[in-house]
Amino acid sequence: MSLSLIAETGLVAIIRGTEEEYLIPVVEALAEGGCKAVEVTCNTPGAIEMISKLRDSFGKELLIGAGTVLDRETARLAILAGAQYILMPHFSKEVVEIGNLYGKDVIPGVMSPTEITQALQLGVKMVKVFPASTLGAEYFSNILGPYSNLQMMAVGGINLKNAADFLRAGAIALGIGSDLVNNKIVQDGRYNEIKRKTEQYLKIIREVRKGGDG
Repeated sequence: MSLSLIAETGLVAIIRGTEEEYLIPVVEALAEGGCKAVEVTCNTPGAIEMISKLRDSFGKELLIGAGTVLDRETARLAILAGAQYILMPHFSKEVVEIGNLYGKDVIPGVMSPTEITQALQLGVKMVKVFPASTLGAEYFSNILGPYSNLQMMAVGGINLKNAADFLRAGAIALGIGSDLVNNKIVQDGRYNEIKRKTEQYLKIIREVRKGGDG
């Protein structure tokens, strides 16, 4: 369910380093802009409690995930707190196995065909190409040569100027962090800017998928 919705909508909002007092209004702004999937990175202070809070508040309308999961114990704690999917910046067999054990989708970070193959062999359905901006959009189209059915999320350095490039090159979804949930904007209470930028990203995704320029 989680991966199908991510693939359908094409956007995951990454909440990193946001203080808990701002959490609900931030996610409300994302939801109002049309976002359907968010992740709280586990290097955010209080991340596990924040995941639980979001499941209680938005569990019926949003997918709540845990990001920057570096080890199996963090994955387990996040899942028990209510995380519906797990994202990593790297590839870890142990974290994928924990996800499989609890029936949760895991999206590992990959940077090479070897890591992609290892992930697929463990039953992974979607990978996170990270850092996407370093590898470049062309990497996605090249990878789809030997891995024609691979679902790839582009994460790392994505912004409104390059988002369409990654989508046209084959990314099925975008993971957007500071360009969408900017903590300076959050602290200033400019939640309408988050809503507006969410709408802009979703418009780009729709236009590229319809064959437009984005």
